[in-house]
Amino acid sequence: MMPIWFTFNLDIVATYIQDQNEDCLYLNIYVPTEDGAHAKKQGEDLADNDGDEDEDIRDTGAKPVMVYIHGGSYMEGTGNMIDGSVLASYGNVIVITLNFRVGVLGFLSTGDQAAKGNYGLLDQIQALRWISENIGYFGGDSNRITVFGSGIGASCVSLLTLSHHSEGLFHRAIIQSGSALSSWAVNYQPVKYTRLLAEKVGCNVLDTMDMVHCLRKKNARELVEQDIQPARYHVAFGPVIDGDVIPDDPEILMEQGEFLNYDIMLGVNQGEGLRFVENVVDSEDGVSGNDFDFSVSDFVDSLSCTRTGRTVTTLRHGARPWLHSSLTTSGWSLQW
Repeated sequence: MMPIWFTFNLDIVATYIQDQNEDCLYLNIYVPTEDGAHAKKQGEDLADNDGDEDEDIRDTGAKPVMVYIHGGSYMEGTGNMIDGSVLASYGNVIVITLNFRVGVLGFLSTGDQAAKGNYGLLDQIQALRWISENIGYFGGDSNRITVFGSGIGASCVSLLTLSHHSEGLFHRAIIQSGSALSSWAVNYQPVKYTRLLAEKVGCNVLDTMDMVHCLRKKNARELVEQDIQPARYHVAFGPVIDGDVIPDDPEILMEQGEFLNYDIMLGVNQGEGLRFVENVVDSEDGVSGNDFDFSVSDFVDSLSCTRTGRTVTTLRHGARPWLHSSLTTSGWSLQW
């Protein structure tokens, strides 16, 4: 899912994604300078601070590292459009944004050995491996690496905490507006969408090995330009349970405590899911009770073959207004 600011600024975003290329596996590293806005001159005693200026908390040792994974429905996006210089400067941390293969090139899967998938996740893991081994040359602390992301980026971070392939490559995770349990985090029907793609490019053969062999002969642009629409609240090409990179269903892995090796911060915001209900949101009254009930019912319908009244009721009463909002006769306010 694309963040709301992304969809509202497509003219700006477009400049970053026009010239797409398979040769995309690059990092952007933002290193703070030693002479920040409040930095003391070398040798100056911090004890001389008379309280009229902010005391500098910058240290001269190896700096913590924050690695940002971008979102974009697993289908588009780039780390190049994220300027990490502000966070690096004010946080006195090294900020890294990275690129990885997306869409068909990053997540096509047949659900078997013909095309196991998860290539985009493997790109992220390889980037983290490079960072762990080389960030010391940039003044970073390889023992203080935090991975963070929002939306699809958050689901990637969450999945990385469940993969044995990323063990020891980072130590903390910030998961914003998504997780490995989100309906769009994992593709549970990969071969379905791969076959839809194969049909569009003339590779519709029964055997998956033959199908993948045919797809590999196609031009990359021809493959990525095909319009494959997923079911609502799901993805057509995304991470899959392959028994390797993602060894089991994320819910099972979480129950087994696979994520407990990391310090994790989870976060949501006031606009969660706004994209799916923006057409029924009134600027003054928010969402009416009827529209809210319909949105919840539609959401449950899209996630399951059958809808039970108990499920809808649970979701309806489980959602609560945030901050100082309350459920009024006019419906949910804009602050939920």
